[in-house]
Amino acid sequence: MKRNLSALKKALQFGISGAVGGFAGNLITEPFMHHLNDSTSVFDSVLSTSRWFGLVGGGIATAIMFGYYYYIKGKPQIKQSLKNGGLFGVIAGAISGAIAEGIFSGIGDGENELLRVICWGIAGGLLGLGLSKRIPNLGMLRGAGGGGVGGLLGGCLFILFAYTLSGTAGRLAGCGAIGFWIGIMLVVAETLFNKAWLVISYDSGTNRTLTIGAEPVTFGSDENLSIIYIPHVSPLAMRFQLEGGQIVCENFDSGAVSYLRSGDQKRIGNCTITVGNSDLPTATSARVTPTILSQASPANAFANGQFLLTLGSRVIPLTAGTQLFTSDIPSLTATASSGVVALVNSRSPNELSLGLINLSDRSWWATDSQGDMKMIEPESTLTLALGTKIEFGELEGEIVGS
Repeated sequence: MKRNLSALKKALQFGISGAVGGFAGNLITEPFMHHLNDSTSVFDSVLSTSRWFGLVGGGIATAIMFGYYYYIKGKPQIKQSLKNGGLFGVIAGAISGAIAEGIFSGIGDGENELLRVICWGIAGGLLGLGLSKRIPNLGMLRGAGGGGVGGLLGGCLFILFAYTLSGTAGRLAGCGAIGFWIGIMLVVAETLFNKAWLVISYDSGTNRTLTIGAEPVTFGSDENLSIIYIPHVSPLAMRFQLEGGQIVCENFDSGAVSYLRSGDQKRIGNCTITVGNSDLPTATSARVTPTILSQASPANAFANGQFLLTLGSRVIPLTAGTQLFTSDIPSLTATASSGVVALVNSRSPNELSLGLINLSDRSWWATDSQGDMKMIEPESTLTLALGTKIEFGELEGEIVGS
């Protein structure tokens, strides 16, 4: 629900920004529109349209980038918007405008409104493709697809306004409509077809949604290092990235690296980050019989040849045959109906050489006393050693003794 509301807000913000950009871009070109209208050849029409939509595209791209930065940072970023939206938007708009006009004037008869709408779709698709290089993890297909559909919808309104309003008013409203629908459809395409995302819930009640992909999404107090600004934390505190279909979270303060599933959460500064993944099951806790823990003290337990696993305030003795269930480690889900997520086995005749088998559906991360980190994949075994810290998703445990 939070994701849907946040995505709706994001879409409206991008749409309004795109509409303002399209309106402003056409407003700049309006004094020179007589050159476009007076074109006598296909070449002149292509050149004039290229210049016109170059400025319109620059306005749309700059405004959408402004909306993007305002959405993720909560404050205006005019210089950054111009830097990352202005020049490339002009180039992408000029190219797309030239291609669209070439098709419309060269193939059509200059009067085919259906072909005109298709040309606006082509222009929007190329502009969306260019924006996909500036908005992290938007993706080329989603950018081109969203921009193309936005161009088609905006193109329909452009023609409607051209017939119902005066020339200048119709073009201003039409370019605003094209920018609006390109902005809207970029977010719609991103939301419908992304595989992983983050819902960022601030203590103030504000929510934001960001797509995770090959490009990392970073959090920290240094805006030059972090995409999401979080006050009063490390300059670069946390990073999320999609690697091999798995969501990887790296905590730079602790050095911990974890693989997350849909529903997992991380807390940083003034916000809670909730992970979503359309390809993975939601993390849930099964109703299983709880493990019966030994009442022996930690010191006596280790003296009797036992390692101990500490999970917060809980202490679980680990001896050969010990089973851990989802009730013991709620952040894990068992692959078998028994609900067992980990099993202690004896790796040698010496029972002090024990291993912890991963029977859950996700990888763990183990850090030994020397600081070396190792991933424990499902069905693999971790040799128990004092001082080893294990990250079971959201829960962290440690192997201790007396």
